[in-house]
Amino acid sequence: MKRFPLYFVALLSYLYASVSFANEIKINFASVNINDARKQAGSEGKLLFIDFHAAWCSPCKWMDQTTFKDEKVAKLLNDHFVSVKVDIDELAGYELKNIYDIKYLPTMLVFNSQGQLLDRVEETLSPRKLLVLLEKHNAPENKVIIRHDFNTAPSAHVKNTEVIISESMQQTSDEYNKYFFQPQTKNVFRVQVGVFERYQGANEMVNALRQLFTEPVSVVNEYKDGAPIFKVRIGQFSSSEDAEKFKLILKSEYNMDGIIQ
Repeated sequence: MKRFPLYFVALLSYLYASVSFANEIKINFASVNINDARKQAGSEGKLLFIDFHAAWCSPCKWMDQTTFKDEKVAKLLNDHFVSVKVDIDELAGYELKNIYDIKYLPTMLVFNSQGQLLDRVEETLSPRKLLVLLEKHNAPENKVIIRHDFNTAPSAHVKNTEVIISESMQQTSDEYNKYFFQPQTKNVFRVQVGVFERYQGANEMVNALRQLFTEPVSVVNEYKDGAPIFKVRIGQFSSSEDAEKFKLILKSEYNMDGIIQ
């Protein structure tokens, strides 16, 4: 068998790599904040894909070098998604990490064009597995174009993303009933105890209620008419009966109104 000098083999490898990277389809990760990405997804009728990562995360690097370089993955994300990468070690990324309760890396979130959370994945995905995930949600009903015409009032599109953050707050039932949202997770029931227009306001109540409750607390970040609202839910019950019992405890012992979500 004919042998080639090592420098010749190295040259061929370099040329092959150059051609491969030249033909590589790169994912258009948007350099915008999450709110702008939501608006872009709505106006273009696309889904929203968010990848939480960090420079020190080895599985994240593996996905960058394999999954996110896969031609089919890149094409699907570029054609049908607005994609955003969030570094949790940056200031803005750290705040989003807390809002979305990111505990593991990588974590990927998929939203429809209306901002509703469709999927949350907390594991390393191969190109094949990520394709299955993306294709599952790449449906016409998840890519509705949202337009706000100048001569008509914008429709009340309510956008939902659910995150668990160990926070709580209280308002009257009348204030949050108008923002009622039917949860997508059918086998988990929680008691919603309030709605805030500002995350900071919710956080102030959280610090006090952490002294009272050991139950997990979730915050649902929704958008109504382009403005964020923060719904707070307590508990994680497997049946509506258990949630109802906890709701009665909240009312009788803490005079706190709630609704089952």
